This record gives sequence, C-alpha cells and structure tokens, in this order.
Amino acid sequence: MKNIARLGLLCCLLFVGAGALANVTSAQQAVQEATDKLLARLVEIQPLYADDPEQFFAEVDVTLGPFIDFSGFSKGVMAKYYRRATEAQKSRFEAVFRHGLVRTYAKALVEFDNQRVEFVDSTTAESEPDRASIDLQIYGQDGTIYAVNYNLVLLDSDWKLRNVTIEGINIGLQFRSQFASYMDKFRNDIDEVINNWSVDV
Repeated sequence: MKNIARLGLLCCLLFVGAGALANVTSAQQAVQEATDKLLARLVEIQPLYADDPEQFFAEVDVTLGPFIDFSGFSKGVMAKYYRRATEAQKSRFEAVFRHGLVRTYAKALVEFDNQRVEFVDSTTAESEPDRASIDLQIYGQDGTIYAVNYNLVLLDSDWKLRNVTIEGINIGLQFRSQFASYMDKFRNDIDEVINNWSVDV
C-alpha cells in the first residue's frame, strides 16, 4: 500500500503527455500547466533537499499549493467529525494535513526517475460541470502499469485536485479511515487527533 500510494501521489504531480492530445479539456490543461510549472521549479530547488530541506518543502508548497483543494480534501478526511469541530480545529487540521501531504509529495518528487505517465481518459458530467475525472497510467521501472484516477473540482474558475484513486484504492477514504481510527484512539478528542496526525501512506 505504501509504495502504491506514493506512486499515486506522485502521479498527481507528473501528468505528462496530455499536451499531445488533439482535444485537451480545460481540466487537463490546468493539470498540464501545474505540472510544467512544478517540474521547472523542481530543477531550480532540488539542491535544497539536501542542504535545506525545510526550505525545499516550503518552495514545493508555494508551487503546488494553488493546484490542490486542501480545504475540501481535509473536510472530506474529517467526514462526520467535521460538523462537531470548531472553526479553529478545522483550520488547524487543514494546516496540519497540508503540511504532511506536501512533504509526502515533495519526497516522492525527489525519488521520481523518469517513469512514464500516459493519459487515458477525461470526463466531465453535464450534471456536474464543476467536477472532472482524469484517468492515467504510470509505468514503473520494472514495467508494472498502475491505473490512477484523480478527481478535480472547479473553484473560482480554477481546477483543483480533490482526491486520488490508485489501483482501486481511494486515498481520500484511506485518510478518512485513518482520521476515524485516530478518533477512537484518542477518545474523540479532535485536538489530540490533530496533534498526532501524520500522513500514513
């Protein structure tokens, strides 16, 4: 699970080859632009990973942040507990969730070694024009092909990543189960859940 999840998280950042398609939707264009920007920036900042990792993570956050709906993603992770949380707790969990997710992305980026990623399909339902689903395949170094799907939501005219599914494993649901498990472990104390949160993928 750990390797598959890391691969899928990385896949969200490395949507390459979509520009070669004749009919590229706005959602795909948004992904392509985010990818191009991130990879170009990565070339500049990668030396920081060894010399100043905290600065490296901060630079990835600045570049990647605008493409991810951290608010919606973290709300989905909290699920039913979101309603009972205070505004301060919601904001604090979003910040902690973002911090852990960006670090996971950043570490995956450093490990990226020219794996091939191919676009498969993209859909936007007429009933939900503000949602898009993009399917792609990532080829591992050993030749293994992983099926990845991620969901985007249109917020203020910008497409943002809301969730990822890798080989049928829904990462958002994995985080949701983790949050529920932490609530049991810490006796429904949301503050303690936030204090002890880690991105376990």
